[in-house]
Parts: sequence; C-alpha cells; structure tokens
Amino acid sequence: MPELPDVETFKRYLDATSLHKTIAEVDVRSERLVAGATPDELASTLRGHAFTSTRRHGKHLFALLDGGGALELHFGMTGELEAYQDSGREPEYAQAVFAFENGDHLALVMPRKLGELRLVDDVDAFVEEQALGPDALDDAFDADAFVRALSGRRGMIKSALMTQELLAGLGNVYSDEVLFQAGVHPRTKVADLDEAKLGELYRTMRRVLRVVVDHRARPDELPDGYLTGRREEGAPCPRCDGEIRTIEVSGRTGYYCPDCQD
Repeated sequence: MPELPDVETFKRYLDATSLHKTIAEVDVRSERLVAGATPDELASTLRGHAFTSTRRHGKHLFALLDGGGALELHFGMTGELEAYQDSGREPEYAQAVFAFENGDHLALVMPRKLGELRLVDDVDAFVEEQALGPDALDDAFDADAFVRALSGRRGMIKSALMTQELLAGLGNVYSDEVLFQAGVHPRTKVADLDEAKLGELYRTMRRVLRVVVDHRARPDELPDGYLTGRREEGAPCPRCDGEIRTIEVSGRTGYYCPDCQD
C-alpha cells in the first residue's frame, strides 16, 4: 500500500503536471471508487473547476479546488498517478481519468480497485472525522509529541507505528525500515522503550521518511544500508553478515534482521 513517501511523491507529481488546468471531464470506471457521492455527481462537481494546490496528510492526498473544498485521493493497495496528453496513450488500469480543457489528462492508475475518491468541504474536518493522528512529517509533530503519543501504550512498537490514529503515514514497509535503521526489534513492547529511546526512534523515523521522499520512494534508489529494497526472506542484510527474516506482527508480515535488531 502506498505510504507517506509514496503519497508525497504523488503530491509533487500532481503539482508538477495538473494544477491550474480547467477540468473538462471526469471518467470514473468503478462506482465503488467514489465515496459519499456517485461518479456522475463527482464529475458534475469537478467539471469547469481546477486544482489550485495540494495537501497531504499521512496516506491521504487532497487536491484543493478553485471553488472551495477538495478532492481526496486514497491510493488503496496499488494506486498511483500518471499524466499524459494523447488520449490514445491512456495507461492500463486507469480507474479514473481527469481530462483537462487544454488536452492534458491525469489518470488514477489502480490494478486493484481498492482506493477512494471523495469530495470534502474541509480537509481539517475530514482528518478529524477519520480520527487520523498527526502527519509523521508535520513540523508541529515534534519529539515530545511523539513520546506523548506512544507513552503508556500497550502492544508492540511496529503495531504502534502503523496505527494511523497515533501518527499518520507509516505502514508495513516503512515501519520496517524505521525499526531496522533504529536497531529495534519489531516485537519490542512500547512499554519497554524509555523516553530517550523513543526520542531516538522519532529522529530515525523523520530521517528515514525524508530520505525516502528525496529518492521518490524508489526502493532500488535508496542508499546502501536500507532494508526496503531487500524485503525478502533470506536476503542478505544490507548492514551485517546476517539474513533478513520475516515476522508477523498484528497480522502483517514484516521483515527484519535478527542480528541488527535485538
């Protein structure tokens, strides 16, 4: 599933390709993709308007509209954005296509139809209604706030990092990377991490997310020593002579190095 670095990459892509262009038509191919309205209602609302800017919160992307409100995009398990000009070059698995008056197009590409498009009147209200925690890269979400969010929690640290109500943005992949870089075992109990260790984990999280964003969330372009490109049982650890192993935490299969993460 696209996580914070992926969605930040999509945000920057939309900014570069699709702002300030009048929407001529919206073609949604899967009715279940639209939440809170019908595809026709969505298209009618967007037609004649333009995306003026974007905002991201965790795994959610919001394209703000010139008439007020925003279009929320959630990318499900496999979603991404692709801009193109020639309608004959529409990408495979395009589940929604925004056609602009100047002839450009933006497609929501999604092999599995598990994402969401939703019209929202107020982004802050939507974030509150969805009970989302602070964005993991929000400047206002400092180390003290991170420690307060996790202190006193029961359960394992990997589960806590993936809990969107605590902090929004991390999923299975980048919780693994953060814990690998911090040398923390995924099943470590949150209660066993003191304030100093939680502060260190926070700093590692911020550094990892920024590095991944800088590399456009492409695993094969991440620096040496990163786990994400080697998430395979038995793969050589990028930092030691050990092997990567799988582990189940809260029903999710994670990857870690037993030698680096004790």
